[in-house]
Amino acid sequence: MRVLYVCTGNSFRSPIAEALTRRFHPSFEVESAGTHPATHIAHNGKELLEREGSREYVKPSPDKITQRAIDEANLIVVFKQWHKNYILENFKVSEEKIINWDIDDPINPTIEPEEAFRQINENVKGLSSKL
Repeated sequence: MRVLYVCTGNSFRSPIAEALTRRFHPSFEVESAGTHPATHIAHNGKELLEREGSREYVKPSPDKITQRAIDEANLIVVFKQWHKNYILENFKVSEEKIINWDIDDPINPTIEPEEAFRQINENVKGLSSKL
């Protein structure tokens, strides 16, 4: 199973999901990318991964989504509906491959980083039961 996580900056949500998947589902191949990548992985995300014992699994820097990543993925997880729309408008992909976890970006005041991390962690841990 190859999972691709896609968020906006590939600095918090998707790299955290990638790192946690590497830890909790080592048999999965996993990658993350952003629609508009940031310059670095969020410091608060690294701290939260450290608390979870998963810091070693985080990637060094954000990546931009590519057709190759889309093609190789069996499952694409997005964090908001507009990420799904972006992928469908800009890449060749079957809509059935994409699921939306609907988790807000903690860069905005609508959610605290700890809550976003908790939601991502919960979804990642339950991922194999959804496949």
